[in-house]
Order: sequence, then structure tokens, then C-alpha cells
Amino acid sequence: MSEQYNHFQTYKKLLMKNKETALVNEIETDILIPLLLQLPHDTFQNILKKIEQKRLLQALNTAESNHTKHFLRRVKNSDTDFYNHIFNLLSPQTQHNVKLLLRYSEDEVGAFMHLELLSATTDETVNDVKKKMQEIGANNQHAPFIKLFVVTKKGHLLAALEITELMQYEPTKTIEEIIAQRKATKPLSISETSSINSAIELFETYELPTLPVVDKKGKLLGRILFNDVYTFIRNQEEAQALHMLGTHHQAEKSFFSAQRTRLIWIFINLCAILLSAAVVNHFKGTIEQIVTLAVLMPIVAALGGNVGNQAVTVTVRKLALNDLTKNVLFKIIGKEFFIGIVNGVIVGIVVGFLSYIWFHQEMLSFVVAIAIVIDLSLAGLIGSLLPILFKHFKIDPAIPSPLLLTTATDAMGFFLLLGLASVILL
Repeated sequence: MSEQYNHFQTYKKLLMKNKETALVNEIETDILIPLLLQLPHDTFQNILKKIEQKRLLQALNTAESNHTKHFLRRVKNSDTDFYNHIFNLLSPQTQHNVKLLLRYSEDEVGAFMHLELLSATTDETVNDVKKKMQEIGANNQHAPFIKLFVVTKKGHLLAALEITELMQYEPTKTIEEIIAQRKATKPLSISETSSINSAIELFETYELPTLPVVDKKGKLLGRILFNDVYTFIRNQEEAQALHMLGTHHQAEKSFFSAQRTRLIWIFINLCAILLSAAVVNHFKGTIEQIVTLAVLMPIVAALGGNVGNQAVTVTVRKLALNDLTKNVLFKIIGKEFFIGIVNGVIVGIVVGFLSYIWFHQEMLSFVVAIAIVIDLSLAGLIGSLLPILFKHFKIDPAIPSPLLLTTATDAMGFFLLLGLASVILL
């Protein structure tokens, strides 16, 4: 682990705890902007007031264009006057880069693009590339680069070469000769206006470290890195998790807003519990005659909820990361339903066998096994259907899907077990 990384983590812990915020003016310039971007809103605002203007400008002018853009967007969202003041003091090149990146919406690839890259034309040599790398290293802390992007005289993307492989050639070797020798072809690229979800799919499918970004005519504009995609996914999943818990960042800013938000979800869950209780009450006569059903009821309901939540999670993630067609949606539903059937059969046999060992009742074990098979099959089906239905009606599927799923699987599990017991055992 590098010394710089150790410093980064140490400073982050101190600032997150709101301790020794005066140290912000002692933080190395090259890690200042990335560090501040990882801080929560309140801490960010507090520390921003303590940074010396000269240091802040130096950090913004030398930071990666993407980090500078994200930082300034965050400042603009909270203090427009301070944003205008700082922006007007930046170097002309930094202002140009920020303006270029800010024109993209937050769901476009261009918004996550890094303008810093290493490129060369086919007539340049290995020695020319080495000189460029030295110049970049002297003026920019973000070297080294993983790939060399080969472009035409007009800047259109032709090929990509690994830097480590490139350095194995003689200094006088031209890029054109290396491309011919290695039979290098045009690499995967993505349009500046493509959705960030399209980039995520490419990174996940091909396990890419970096991806060149081009315009409509194929001209190289920048690159998007795996780290940026990973950060986006992490933030997306965090927001999704908060939604599924009935909370969100804005609601957690004050006691009363947090209390109101959570109270709403408590009452909604209460309605779900009452529905399950109504099912149990309907079959109270069956339970009175076969008391062992009370032991097995939570098992069936919990298994159904587990399978259903897995289906919900998988489906919500696919909906968030892809523009799905009807055929693909039907495949997702069919897959989750089939998985529910297979797992239901396996788990049903296991639980049925355990039930027989506990209670020595063959027909009771049979009823439990059948209830689990049906419950898990339907849970997989419902778990995949709910997010798709909510998405169709333009409702965030991450919020209501888990709630309705819990209601459905609990009530359904109780109904199946008690209903089958009433028909078969009584």
C-alpha cells in the first residue's frame, strides 16, 4: 500500500469524524479534491469553508477533469455564488474542460469522462510516445496511463495498444508498424451520449480497465475508467438500499423528517402483517387440531420471502442497468420462475424429510413439502413480476416491490400450508 494511499485514508477518517478539520490545508494537493468528493454533505460544506482559496484553486487546476467537474457541480448545488467566484478564478483550460463536461446530463457517459489521455498518430514512433509520457508525468499527476490510443490526423480512433507492450519495441519503431505487427484492430468504444448503464454493461461483460469515449463521427474525446463505473454502481446500490428500507438521504437530515418517513413505512408494514394474520385466523380451527403446523408456518413463509427477495433484487438491478425489451423481460420472469421451481423441489424434500424426523407424520411431511414447492415457485414468479409492473407504471420498483412481496409471500405461505393441511389432513 502506497504512502499516498495511507495519507488519504488517514485524512478521510479524521475529516469524517469532524476532527481536526484545520488539517485540510496540510493535505497534499493531488489528493485533496478526490478526498473531499468522498465526504458526506455536511462535512463537505464545513470543510469547504476552511480551505485556503489559493490551495483550492491549485488543487482544482491540477486535478483530473472529471474530479474537478464533480467537485464544482457539488459546490454549485449548495452555493451558486461561491461556485461562480471559484470558477472565474480557474485557469482557462480548466474552465474549458469543466464547461465541456457539464453539458452532459448525469446519466450520460460524457458526464463520467476523463479528458486526460495518451494518444498518438500512426506516423509517430515509440520514442515520441515516451516523450509524451514524460511531459504528461511532469505536468500531470495522473500518469501513467494503461493504454495508448491511436488516432488519425483528425483525431478519429483507430486502435489501442498496451503501454507495457509498446515499450518492448525499438524507439524508432512507428506506431503504424506496431499495429500491423500486432494486428491491432479498432477497440471497443462508447458514444459520449450513451447512457452510463451501457458503459457498465460493457465493463462487466468484457472486464475492461478503461473504455474510450467517442463522438458521433468516431473522434476520440476521452476515456471512462472502471473506478468511475464502480463508484456509480456503489452509489446507485446505496440509494436503492435506502429506498428499500424506506429511508433516503434528505429524510435523514432531520429528526422529524426521518421519523415521519419511517412511520409511514411502519404503518404500511402493519397492514401487510394484518393481512397475514387474517389468513392465519381463517385457519385457526386447523391449527387447533394440528398444533405442529404452528411450528412449520414460519419456515414456509420465510423460505418464500427469501426466494422472492432474491428475484426482486436481481430484477431491479437488471431494470436499473439495462433498457430491457419484452423478450428479455419474459426471459427474466421465466428464469426466476424456473429457479423457484427447482429450488422449491430441493428445499421441499429437505424440509419434508426433517419434518418427518421431528413429528413422524408422513402426510404432514408431504403437505409441508408440497406447500414449499408451490410457495417458492410463486415467490420467484411474483418477485420478478412486481418490479417490472412498477417500472411499467413509472414507479420506482425498489420501493414498493419488497413490501408487497413480503405481504404476498407471508400470506401465500400460510394459506398454502394451512389450506393443504385442511384438505389433506382433516
